[in-house]
Amino acid sequence: MKYVPFALFVTAAAMLQVPPAAATVLVFEGTLTGANEVPPVSPAGTGFVEVLLDTTAHTLREEGSFSMLTSNDTMGHIHCCVPLGTNTGIATVAPALPGFPLGVTMGTFDLTVSLLDPATYSPGFLAANGGTAAGADAALEAGLESTMAYFNIHTVTNPGGEIRSQLFPVPEPASLALLGAALAGFGLMRRRRRTV
Repeated sequence: MKYVPFALFVTAAAMLQVPPAAATVLVFEGTLTGANEVPPVSPAGTGFVEVLLDTTAHTLREEGSFSMLTSNDTMGHIHCCVPLGTNTGIATVAPALPGFPLGVTMGTFDLTVSLLDPATYSPGFLAANGGTAAGADAALEAGLESTMAYFNIHTVTNPGGEIRSQLFPVPEPASLALLGAALAGFGLMRRRRRTV
């Protein structure tokens, strides 16, 4: 009976290492604030962004909202590929992908683009990654997956950026459920062992 908890632990750990076969959409989120800018901006607006990366269809969906900007926004896009707390050039097309609200102090957006379309990228990012959409796609996907991309909204008052967030991966529900089940199993086994 002493070996059951260890066996359960090994099984749960092995299951967590295997990604689901159908999981092709990766989700990244961020809370947009002036404090995340480099250097920080105060006062500044606030916002939220969610990026859905489909690695099979090679599409990128951006959803979010922002409000209370100090002046009208002039740009909104993804920068890639640097560590948290540093600045880099624009990855997606400037000033913004089609459908992003510009010239406002608050707004919402929900847009999807093909990562295999060269028009999705800034000319500099495209050139830096082999001059092809496939090269830019690979670089942006790698940047997102390694938490080296950030979303930034620029304004008239803050042309270098007013609100920003690094794009952090969101664990998929299946992995969280599996982890929760494994932890519950550990708890039950420990409890049972103590009462025996």
